Amino acid sequence: MTPPTEQYYGFFPGKHTTAYLESYVDNHIYSGQTIRDRILFNSIVDCIVEIPQPDSAEGAHLEITYNTTQKIRTSKVIDATGMTSQPRVPTLPGSFDFKGKTLHHKSFGQSQALLLKDPSIQSICIIGGAKSAADVAYACAKSPLERKIHWIIRQDGNGPSAFFAAPAMTERYANSNEGFYNRFLASFLPNWFGNRWGWLKWLLQRTMPGRWYAKRLWDGFDIGLRAFHEYHREEGKEKGFANLEYDTPIFWQNDSSGVCNHPDFLSAISENVHIHRRNISHLSEHSITLEACISNSPEKSKPLTLPVDALVYCTGWSARTNIFPTHKAFDLGLPVPLEDADPQRQTHWGDLEKAADAVVLSQFPNLKNPPAYRKIEPVDTPFHLYKAMAPPSDPTHSIVFLGKLVVGNNFRVAEAQAIWSVAYLDGKISNIPSRSQMEREIAETVAWDRRRYLNKGELGSWFYYDVVDYADALLEQLGLSSHRKKGWRRDLLEPCFADDLKDVVGEYKRKHGL
Repeated sequence: MTPPTEQYYGFFPGKHTTAYLESYVDNHIYSGQTIRDRILFNSIVDCIVEIPQPDSAEGAHLEITYNTTQKIRTSKVIDATGMTSQPRVPTLPGSFDFKGKTLHHKSFGQSQALLLKDPSIQSICIIGGAKSAADVAYACAKSPLERKIHWIIRQDGNGPSAFFAAPAMTERYANSNEGFYNRFLASFLPNWFGNRWGWLKWLLQRTMPGRWYAKRLWDGFDIGLRAFHEYHREEGKEKGFANLEYDTPIFWQNDSSGVCNHPDFLSAISENVHIHRRNISHLSEHSITLEACISNSPEKSKPLTLPVDALVYCTGWSARTNIFPTHKAFDLGLPVPLEDADPQRQTHWGDLEKAADAVVLSQFPNLKNPPAYRKIEPVDTPFHLYKAMAPPSDPTHSIVFLGKLVVGNNFRVAEAQAIWSVAYLDGKISNIPSRSQMEREIAETVAWDRRRYLNKGELGSWFYYDVVDYADALLEQLGLSSHRKKGWRRDLLEPCFADDLKDVVGEYKRKHGL
C-alpha cells in the first residue's frame, strides 16, 4: 500500500489504517478464500461455553453462540476482542434528564461531521483526560462553526495525559515514536522482558550508578516535555490551559499518553477550549454542573454550571467480558468485580502477588519510591494470563486472548502475539512451564505492573512503554530471531517497526517443517 501523503513526522490520520486493513482482508487469500470471505459481519457473540466430549481425543470442545441462535463448535478459540470493545460510560446523576446529544468517543469518528456541522449545537462538553479526549477537543476546536467547547477532567482521577512532541529529540530518528521504540531506550525501562540486552538492563536497573543515570534521563525527558507544552502560555490563561498539566512524571505513565500529531495541536486547544479540573456534580436538561474545587480562587470555590448541547464521553473502556459467565471469566484469568471473585482463589492469588512484590522490588529498586499520586482503589480483579494471553487453568491449550493489554504501539505487539498464540494452540512451544510456575510468573507481572504504572497497572495489563521488550520476549520463547537487526549497533540503536517481523512466519514454518 502506498504511504499516505498527509503526514506529520510520519504520523497520519486513522482513515489510512482503516484503508490498509480493508485492502489486507481482500488481498490475503488462503485455500481460495480471502480473509474477508471468512468473516461473519454484523454478528455478536452471546456466549462461549464448554461442551465436555469424553470420547474425543481433543478433550472438551467449545460452543460459541452468536446472533442469539447461531452456534459454532470448535476445539480452539482465539478471543481477539482486546481492550476496546465495550465502551465505559459513567452513570452521572441526572443523566436520564439530559436532553442534549450524547455519545462515546468510539462513535465520534462516524458522528464527527454531523455533530460539528450542526448549527443547533452551540456548546460541546468533553469528559475524560486521556488522548481520546484531546483528539475530540482538537477536532471541535478546528470546526469552522463558532461554539463553546468545554473539556472536563475530574479532580479525583489520574489527571490529564502527557502529550509527546512528534519530532524526535535527535536527527537519528524520523519522529518521537522511532526515538522511543528502540532497544537502547528500552534498556532504561525496569522490566524483565527479553534477554539479549539483559546485561545493559542489569547495569541500568540493578546498580546505583546505572539507576542514577536512568533517573536523570527520565527527569530530563519530563522537564523537556513540560517546557514543550508551555502550560502557562499567555493565550491559554483565560481558558485554563494550565489545567492540562499532567500530575505524575512521565516515567510512571499513570495518566496515559499520546502524541501531538498536528503542528497546531496544543495551540488550537489552548485558544479554543475551556479546560476544567473539577468533579461532576450532576446533569440537568441542558446543562452540566461541576463541583466546587479546593482553590485559592473564590471563583473556583463555588459550583459551576455550564450550558451543554452535546456531551462526548471520552471515558475509556471496560475490561470485563460479557461472553463468559462471571465464574468462568475469573477461572480463565479475566477481570471480574471483586465481590464476585472466588474467595479461595482470590486468597491464593493475593499470597502469590505479595511474594512477587518482594521479588519486583529486589529486581527494580527504583520502583520502591513512587511520586505522590491519587490512589484509586480497584473494583475488578486483575488479568491472570500467562504472557498476557493464556489462562493457566486451561491444560488443553484451547483458548487464548489477544490484545488484553495496553501498549503505546499495537502493530508490533499484535504481530508477535498472533504468532505466539498459534504456536501455543498448536503445542509448538516446548518450554511452557507448569501451572504453578505460570501462576508465579503471572503474579510477578501483576505485582510489577502495579509498582511500575501505579493506578494504570492495577489490572496487570498496562505495558505502555514496554512494546519492544515484550514482543522480543514472545519471539525469543518461540526460538525466532529474524526480527533482530544485523550487527549489534543496528540491533541496539535502530527503531523497531512491525515490518521487522515480516519474515517470522516463514522462519516459524521452516523451524517446524510446515
